[in-house]
Amino acid sequence: MRYLFGFLYVCVLGVMGCGEAAGTAGSGGSAGTGGAAGNGGAGGAGGSDASGWVAQNSGTETDLIAVSFINANTGTAVGDGNIVRTTDGGATWVEPQVLGTGESLWGVSVIDADAGIAVGDFGTVIRTTDGGVTWAKQTTGTESDLWAVSFADANTGTVVGSDGTILRTTDGGVNWNPQTSGTPNTLFGVSFTDANTGTAVGREGTIVRTTDGGATWGPQTSGTTNALIGVSFTDANTGTAVGRGPTILRTTDGGDTWMPQTSGTTNELRSVSFTDANTGTAVGDNGTILRTTDGGATWVTQNSGTTKGLQGVWFTDANTGTAVGVEGTILRTTDGGG
Repeated sequence: MRYLFGFLYVCVLGVMGCGEAAGTAGSGGSAGTGGAAGNGGAGGAGGSDASGWVAQNSGTETDLIAVSFINANTGTAVGDGNIVRTTDGGATWVEPQVLGTGESLWGVSVIDADAGIAVGDFGTVIRTTDGGVTWAKQTTGTESDLWAVSFADANTGTVVGSDGTILRTTDGGVNWNPQTSGTPNTLFGVSFTDANTGTAVGREGTIVRTTDGGATWGPQTSGTTNALIGVSFTDANTGTAVGRGPTILRTTDGGDTWMPQTSGTTNELRSVSFTDANTGTAVGDNGTILRTTDGGATWVTQNSGTTKGLQGVWFTDANTGTAVGVEGTILRTTDGGG
């Protein structure tokens, strides 16, 4: 049994949760039963006519924490010691032949049709070069839990984790070098818009920013002490962070200023994905899905069709997105969530 924020992370208001109570660092949320995700079969079955989100069969009943797609069809979801992969938009999800680790995985970045990186407990980084059929463990030089990963291009990626850990690769994940974050706080989310410009968020409202590929990281003022769990930038200046509280913060000046936004929900938010400066989706506890088309000036609740917690979300365009969560939940939309 592991702990996070001083709470039991499995079911009690931590960043990783289950039932109606929790969510995870770096990606998503957690909770509940039933609805469109269904109660039967791995990851549920069926969907809700009233929802623009339809449940898919993940083939697993273990929690899924993070998800990444390279296009509308090809993506990977990771979670509690497992990986599932699709090449047909989620019509089928399959597990790899060789996982490469038994550790829980908290973050994933699909780089191209062949390459991908997943990160997790105790410094775990695993890498695939065959489209996810097999995964091999990489040497990281750390035993810190790693919560999120962001690749700016095929070679350049950044991982963040516990105790302010930041690792950087410039060779597609073969080698990883530590960087100095300047914070002791756990970092749960990271987003890069190019090889040089990135932002990481974490515990106690921590935000750090680099414009030189991580050679230096500088703190930013978030205006909150709530844990920030997910972050998404669409360009060097425009980004959104979400977290406990619930909290939504927005910047349009590269983080020089972060402004709070009204979420319209009391549920914790665990992950966020923007496809342009205006259009984004956040997910969280109790099946919460929020959508904005005006840069967060207004957030509208969408019908997820489930009360299961959602921990990760990824959109490849304004309409096509996938959310993942507890008990193998996977939801898919092709109309922006309806």
